[in-house]
Amino acid sequence: MEINPYVRFAMHHVYLEGYYISRQIWDHEIIYIEEGSMKITIDGKLYIVKKDDVIILRPGVPHIIEWNNEDCKQPHVHFDFFEQENSSEVGVSLRNPSQMNYIEKNYFREDYLSKNSIDLPYVFHLKQSRIVKTLIYKIIDEYEYKFQNYQIVLKGLLIQLFAYILRDYRLGQIKNHHVNVGLLDELVEYMVENSENSLTLDDFVDFSGIGKWELNHVFKEGYLITPMRYYNNLRLSKAKNLIMFSGLSIKQVAYKMNFDSPQTFSRWFKNLDEHPPVFYKQN
Repeated sequence: MEINPYVRFAMHHVYLEGYYISRQIWDHEIIYIEEGSMKITIDGKLYIVKKDDVIILRPGVPHIIEWNNEDCKQPHVHFDFFEQENSSEVGVSLRNPSQMNYIEKNYFREDYLSKNSIDLPYVFHLKQSRIVKTLIYKIIDEYEYKFQNYQIVLKGLLIQLFAYILRDYRLGQIKNHHVNVGLLDELVEYMVENSENSLTLDDFVDFSGIGKWELNHVFKEGYLITPMRYYNNLRLSKAKNLIMFSGLSIKQVAYKMNFDSPQTFSRWFKNLDEHPPVFYKQN
């Protein structure tokens, strides 16, 4: 899956009493329900969305958003999956095609999800809402304050946001998935934070509170590889970057990555990468 997104608009919004809008949008939109609830009718089907639900709106699909007897905090982002020549010219649609002029009717993007057979529904409940919430607020901050190189940062954040939403949905669809599936992303964050250490499967068991067999089984369902393989891949990537860009010697990198000797580090490295560390130092 390759995308080169363009973030068109991002904001934190609260639907208040009496709010009503009927429209079709030109692009894609992700809405996260942070607090409260609202009614949304998408392509003729009514949904009552609540806290930690996510809404994925597609180009040209009619929808109506209404107040649901309580205020609704809903940060959201409009985007194109691929930046186009007129991406900066296209705004956010608040109308239906009958109210649009000829030029506006040609703004509708292709539905990337349908084209690529990505089975995301219009609405579903997030299992790991914390990560999605953090990413969407980072997008809003970058869009609003336009920090240095914000356009590049927005692309990266949008890719992460979509990937985490897709992963969350697919983890939820794993047949007979264990209740501990929700701990996987927290475990991955723990791995990333400790990528210079030399953790073992026992460390992951202690962190997650899940038995070894169950942890291997659930992690492999979610990430398609074992937790140790995932962790070693993180460490390998970290080691490569240190070798190529830090100015440290291979011996220094070995000890920084908490190996007991450069020889042990080199054997571990070559076993995972097929090239020895010196290959990356020379190249």
